Amino acid sequence: MTLPRARSANWRVSATIACATLVAAVILLPAKGATGDEVRHYLDEQTATSITLAREPIVFARERTDLAVNARDYLSLTAIEVNRTGERAYYWSGYIWTTIDRRDGDPVVNPEAELVLLADGRPIRLVNEQHESRALGMATSPTPTPVRTATPVLFRVHPEMLHFVAGSTDLSVLIVAGGVSESLTLWRDARRELRAFLRFLELDMP
Repeated sequence: MTLPRARSANWRVSATIACATLVAAVILLPAKGATGDEVRHYLDEQTATSITLAREPIVFARERTDLAVNARDYLSLTAIEVNRTGERAYYWSGYIWTTIDRRDGDPVVNPEAELVLLADGRPIRLVNEQHESRALGMATSPTPTPVRTATPVLFRVHPEMLHFVAGSTDLSVLIVAGGVSESLTLWRDARRELRAFLRFLELDMP
């Protein structure tokens, strides 16, 4: 019985590493449409909504070595502008996912948990409006899915908050549930791309 367990452990380690590699590769995939090097842009074919987004997501992660080697949970945030015939709104479009094979069916983040983006200590609540995405003009998620099991999220954000995050020096995300908080630290910094997004849309003007 020892040999099968050893094989299983080796398989899980290999699968975890392969999945992590796939995640890193998929995050780099281009979105639909483009407007040069600063941002990406496309027209939603079903809703005729114009969508502009930053070229890269800001990604946060927490280690899950208690479950597997090199395992992490992730949250990605990409700034987007949704333009419906001149009516503009701004969001963080992203995903929550993990490199762990969660056969227990438990979600990566408790649906009842509160997500808080901390920018230089300033708390910014992230309220998920993904269930309203089609009504907001997005027939599909504007950002590429990192893995098949990733959960899409959509958080409304004011341009002033985007500007504050772009200029911040310390970023993290708190997951708060039942009076207990866990931290996701910055895993991939894309504040440069966020600043380019703001400049392109002339949202960096005072």
